[in-house]
Amino acid sequence: MELENLKELWNKDNRQDLPEISLEKQNEIHSPMQMLKINMETEFWLMVVTMPMLLIGFPFASGDRNIVIISAFVVVLTVGFIIYFFSRFLKLYKILCKSGINTNYDLFNLKTQLLISKEIYISYYISYIPLAFLLSLIKINFHFEVQYNLAIFGVSFLITLMLVWFIIKYWIYYMYGRYIEDVVRLVDELNGLEIPPRKAGKNSWFERSQKFFMNKFGLKGNIVNTVIWFVSVYVFIILFLTLVLLLLIIIGVKLDCIDLHTLQKALDRLN
Repeated sequence: MELENLKELWNKDNRQDLPEISLEKQNEIHSPMQMLKINMETEFWLMVVTMPMLLIGFPFASGDRNIVIISAFVVVLTVGFIIYFFSRFLKLYKILCKSGINTNYDLFNLKTQLLISKEIYISYYISYIPLAFLLSLIKINFHFEVQYNLAIFGVSFLITLMLVWFIIKYWIYYMYGRYIEDVVRLVDELNGLEIPPRKAGKNSWFERSQKFFMNKFGLKGNIVNTVIWFVSVYVFIILFLTLVLLLLIIIGVKLDCIDLHTLQKALDRLN
């Protein structure tokens, strides 16, 4: 009897029309959704282009057969991570491509999917930390007792941590975070929730250049801006870290803390 009552209530609820979202609000939410889709497409192709560069770092040419096997295992693990997270990426992309945001339920579902996907995306980059830890060990052939091997391992691992921190703090925010915030604010507004005021502040250089390119080339300008910043930041990080390492080596040599000849031998063993 209770089961029949539940079915009756369910059918009654389904027959009721869900509240419609005004056309103005639908147009308002389409803008951040469109930017999310464009950025997802851009990042996908950037990943395709940079993937070979990522795999170059694995020491397949090592004379140690065990190192080669472990390197191959790490590559398989890395590709597995990428395939899994990008499959979730694709699922979100398909949701964004659907035009069905006519009801409050559609918006609430969209908000939930975006927030979950954001956390999954952060986890995607955090997952590279243990992989970088293992790769750093492979590079020094697991021998900490060899002079400077521990320092080389520490520097390699620290660079990875810095890159992950930078990506989570800036890349995720400017590519997705700010647009997800716009959608979440709109959904909360439609549900009568209290919305904290936006923090006033100057636009970042990224946002200024994005506005310039979009005014000049339309939505394609966003892709141009993203690629330019991606390449520029990539080159800047490499140059910055290279200068910092050179400076540390020079200071270490001057203070007799580093033997340049021994350090050169340690670096040669990695190649």
